[in-house]
Amino acid sequence: MQIKKLTAKIFNTIFPVKCVCCKTLSENAEGADILCEKCREALNREAAQNCKKCKNPPYLCICKWTEHTNGIIFPYFYSGNKIRRSIYAVKKANLYYINEFFAKGMYNSLRICDRIKMGVGAKIGINEFDYITNAPRRGESIRLYGYNQTAVIAKMISGYTNIAYIPLIKASKEYNTEQKNLSRQERALNVRDKFKLLKKIQKNSGILKGKNVLIIDDVITTGSTLAECARIIKEAGAKSVFALCAAAAFM
Repeated sequence: MQIKKLTAKIFNTIFPVKCVCCKTLSENAEGADILCEKCREALNREAAQNCKKCKNPPYLCICKWTEHTNGIIFPYFYSGNKIRRSIYAVKKANLYYINEFFAKGMYNSLRICDRIKMGVGAKIGINEFDYITNAPRRGESIRLYGYNQTAVIAKMISGYTNIAYIPLIKASKEYNTEQKNLSRQERALNVRDKFKLLKKIQKNSGILKGKNVLIIDDVITTGSTLAECARIIKEAGAKSVFALCAAAAFM
C-alpha cells in the first residue's frame, strides 16, 4: 500500500492533477481530489442540497422512483455547473481518481441508506444484495470515450462492498439515439426493447431467480433507462432491483 501511494505521489508530481472544474492544481499531494476546495464547496452547495419535495438530503431522498425499480439511491442532485462538469469528466476520461471520487460517494450513500425505507416501501440492507451490475451504454458512446464509465464504477463499488459484479445487460445496435435531448415520453420509447440480457445470462437465467440486484448508473433524469433494465432483470427472475446513481435530476 505504501509503495502504491508513493508511486501515485511521484506520478502526480510529474503529471499534476487539476481540478476538473477550474483547472487549479490538486491540493492533495497524491492527486486524490478532483475538485479544489472552492469548487468542492460549490458542488456541495448546489448538488448536495436537500430535496425540494421531501426536504431530505439526496442520500435519504425517497421521491425519486421509476417503474420496475424498488428504490434509487444517489449522493447528489444533478443541479449546478460543478456536478455537470464533474460527471462529464467521468464520461470522457478513464482516470482512476475521477471515477473513484464518485464511486466512494455512491458507496457512502448506499451505506448510509442501509435499512432505510426507499422507493415504494422496499427495505434492504447492503449485505442482502446478491449482484452488482451496470446500466448499458450505446456502442457509439463507448467508442467515443474509450470505455464504459458505469461498468468501471460498478466494479469499484463491488470492491468496496464485496458484492459480486456481473454484467447482465447490453444495448442493441438499434439503441443509437442519445437520451439527453429527448422528452420524457421519447426517452421511454427510445429504450423500449433496445436492451437485452447477455447471451451467457440468457443461457443461465436461473442465476437471477430470487436475487437482489443493484444496478449502477451515472445520472438518472426520467429513469427510462433504469426502468427498462429493471424490467428485463425482473422478468429473468430477480426479486428486487435497486439503482445506485452518481446524481439524479430534481423531480
